[in-house]
Amino acid sequence: MPFTRVSIAPSTNPKVTVRFSGLMLLKSDDGRTCQVGINRFSSIHSFQVMLVISRPDRPPAVVRLLNGPLSREFLISVTPTPAAGFQVFGRPGVFNRSDPANDPLDHRWALNFRIPHPGADFNDGARPIARLNAGVLYSSSLTAPGADPVLICGTSTTPMVRIAGDLAASIELAAGSVVRLDWDEFGEPRNFVLPRRRDPLTATYTLVLLNEPLTINPPSHDELPLYYRVLQVGGAVPTPRCRLIFNGDPGTDEIPCMPGILNP
Repeated sequence: MPFTRVSIAPSTNPKVTVRFSGLMLLKSDDGRTCQVGINRFSSIHSFQVMLVISRPDRPPAVVRLLNGPLSREFLISVTPTPAAGFQVFGRPGVFNRSDPANDPLDHRWALNFRIPHPGADFNDGARPIARLNAGVLYSSSLTAPGADPVLICGTSTTPMVRIAGDLAASIELAAGSVVRLDWDEFGEPRNFVLPRRRDPLTATYTLVLLNEPLTINPPSHDELPLYYRVLQVGGAVPTPRCRLIFNGDPGTDEIPCMPGILNP
C-alpha cells in the first residue's frame, strides 16, 4: 500500500525529528505506518541509534540508545496515536526529477526501488525492522549540483538529477502527547520517552537511525548490490539489476550510503 502524501511542507525544526541514514528501506504496510528495513548484510556497516537533545544556549547532548543489530522491532510510537498517522511530503502531480521548481524537501528525491522493480519488497535480511506510527517524511539532504547521478538498469539509462542522501520524519507533538521508544538490547527490554521530564519546554530532539560504515573513509563500495541482497520480487530480484553512477565525487558524505524507499 502506498504512503499517504501531503502537499504542505513539514517543519524542519519540529519537537521530534527521526533521521534515516545509511542502508535501510522505508515502506508503508497499511498507508498509516512506516516500516524501516535495516540491511544486515554488510560487514562494513553498523547499525546505531543515537538521540541528539537540543536546548537553548547549551551545546547539543548526545545519548547512545543502541549499538548493534536489532533483536526485535524498534518501535517509535506517538501516544495517543495521531489520526493522520505516518505521511510523506510531496507536491501535487507527477514528480519530474529535472523540473527546477521541485521542492528540495520532496520525499521523491529518494531512490525508489519499486520504480525499476515493481512489487519489490525486503526479505528477512532487513528484519527486525523499525516502525513509526506518525511523522511526515521528507528529503533532508540532496546530492550537490553537478554530481549528476544516473541510474542504469540493463539498457535503460535514467538521469536522476539529484538524489536524497538521507531522509527525515518531522513529528509535531500535540499537547499531552509523547514519543515512546521501545526495543531490546542483548535480550533486555529498553524504553525511552520524549520529551524528557526535566528538559525545558523549548527542547527539541533528533533520533538518528544510522546504518553506515564506522569510519569516514570506508573502502570504496557500491551500495546497490548490498540492497539487492535484501530485496525480492517473489524470489530474488531478476536481472538486469540497476547500478548508480556519478560524475566524480557525489558531493555529500551520505552518498553512496543513502536510504531508499519502496513505494508503488
